[in-house]
Amino acid sequence: MRTARISLLSLWLIACGPPKLELAAGTTCAMTTNPGPTSASLLEALGTATRGTCVVAAPAKYTGSFTVPDGVILGGETGAVVEFTGDAVDRPAVTLGAGATLTGLRINGAPGVGISAGGGAQLINVQVQASIAAGLIFWCEDDCRTFDPAWLSNVELTNNAVGLIVHGARVNTVGGKITGNQSDALASGYGVVASHGADLQMTGTRVEDNQVLGVLVDGALDTNVSLAQVTVQNNRGRGVWAQGMLGTMGVPRLHLNGCVVEGNRLVGVGTRGSRGVVIEAGSVGRTALAQTSDGNGGLISVGDGIGLFANSSDVQVAAVTLSGNERSQVLVDRGSTALVVERSTITPTGTQLGVVVQNTVEVVQAPMIVTPQMGQELPISAPMMGLPVR
Repeated sequence: MRTARISLLSLWLIACGPPKLELAAGTTCAMTTNPGPTSASLLEALGTATRGTCVVAAPAKYTGSFTVPDGVILGGETGAVVEFTGDAVDRPAVTLGAGATLTGLRINGAPGVGISAGGGAQLINVQVQASIAAGLIFWCEDDCRTFDPAWLSNVELTNNAVGLIVHGARVNTVGGKITGNQSDALASGYGVVASHGADLQMTGTRVEDNQVLGVLVDGALDTNVSLAQVTVQNNRGRGVWAQGMLGTMGVPRLHLNGCVVEGNRLVGVGTRGSRGVVIEAGSVGRTALAQTSDGNGGLISVGDGIGLFANSSDVQVAAVTLSGNERSQVLVDRGSTALVVERSTITPTGTQLGVVVQNTVEVVQAPMIVTPQMGQELPISAPMMGLPVR
């Protein structure tokens, strides 16, 4: 397990003897090995590498399932094209041990998972695209909070079945993008999934153009997610969807700070049966109307900026710009206590609505409230979204 604390915002080029790898500040190579440009030679080098060793992959395409041992660094020479394709449905193309590092590589077209990583792993300038399953998985079942967090810097997850899955693990991301992830399989087409007690901190990441939704947060086992200056836009379904969160307004389990949530469908930020959600600064806008099932074989059109459903409580929306959401800027349906919209700019136009409160007896603190008459409530869509399996 790595114990050194690093900042992935301060990357530099560190000479591991020629050639060079991009590593995080404070990381050095105890020794460097340069295997030949074949899968067999790379497998052999990784099999004998010890903690602190830098394995520099030659510019080539590698086929197989590669394991980077704990504390070992696998990278491509700076500026070189180094590609891994994977070779099996039931094995990731690359598996990272605890505290292992992957840098300057591309995973392309894996028949299963692109990368599976352990606690304290680092990924720097890595691309994972067109994996049949998830692009990148952090999966922890026991004693997850005792492991150091994994760090991602400038990682791109594109056109996989699911972009990033964080199950129980601790993960910090800086920059990068998660885009175009899609699949016809169940519980897929998601950009990001955090569940089973995950602790996910994202800063400056772009989550865009994913098929089903951008970010799915499932609150079981005290999942905790913080998004800062994250852009969630143009997803073909929901932008950010939280279900079963178990926090408070004072100690939120989902916190959006300065995020841009724009151009998604159905709902920009939605909560189902959740407590402890804070959305501050940033904007939620241009949520498009889209048709979805009404649960009875029919279709309904839904398009709300923020949707609070199924006894959601302890939700604060502060200093957020809400505009251009095609049906309502905020919809509260069967809301519970402590729902607050304050110091926010709410600008519906045309037939768009401001804040709609329905089927709710508790007081909602918000401006521009519209309460539909009985029988004229807006139809809602607030399903439990399925979680991907490993």
